[in-house]
Amino acid sequence: MNNLDATLDESWRIIDDGVYDEPTHHALDEVLIGRLNNNEITPTIRFWYRTGPAVPLGRFQAYADEVQDEYVRDQGIDVVRRITGGGAMYAEPGAVITYSMYLPCEMVSDDIERSYEQLNQWAIDALCNLGLAAFHEPLNDIAHEDGKIGGAAQLRRSNAVLHHVTMSYALDIEAMLRALRIGKEKLSDKAVKSAEKRVTRIADYVNGDRKTVIERLKDEFYDNYGGVRGSLTDNEVMAAERLAETKFRTDEWNKRL
Repeated sequence: MNNLDATLDESWRIIDDGVYDEPTHHALDEVLIGRLNNNEITPTIRFWYRTGPAVPLGRFQAYADEVQDEYVRDQGIDVVRRITGGGAMYAEPGAVITYSMYLPCEMVSDDIERSYEQLNQWAIDALCNLGLAAFHEPLNDIAHEDGKIGGAAQLRRSNAVLHHVTMSYALDIEAMLRALRIGKEKLSDKAVKSAEKRVTRIADYVNGDRKTVIERLKDEFYDNYGGVRGSLTDNEVMAAERLAETKFRTDEWNKRL
């Protein structure tokens, strides 16, 4: 179908509150796309606030291939398998910006590559307005000439699409190398510098704190698509907490591959 400019009778719900642990965030993704798929909620964008560091795994990745198990256990880092594909990431509270969009299929291109470009564009515009020359890099990245800023992943249901993005605001590159197996060989100055060249941190280019960047993102989204400020309902949170307990906190899900 067409694009995000499609008009619906319902307004977007813009959620920018609530601090949750990693399993609950992923459970919220599953709950909200399920309810939108059943036409129980309006289109929603939700910004994440984490309680601690985490490694979100792609749905189809093998735990042992991606994670430094001893390090993440010693550091109390949550490793949670996403319901979307893509690669493993390292995320710290205050050091990354994550948001999820839950929207009807008719608002999203049927072409997968086109849909990533389409759904990333408003965030790219926001970063450009802050002075960071960002651009879309196929298939699913938000990038800068100096490296990757962030990546997106999607899940499609019969009537709904989940599109979520994590961008580096001020990521600790050394901690990332310790948590992910990409850093196993040797945590040298050379390895850190090499990783820094592949990752662009927003804070290194933008004169503003993380809150400022998120406010710019919200303003850009509102300017393009409208919406009303909202919050998760008690029912949504309770459903997510139950799902987190039975699925996203379990080794059966997180270490199943």
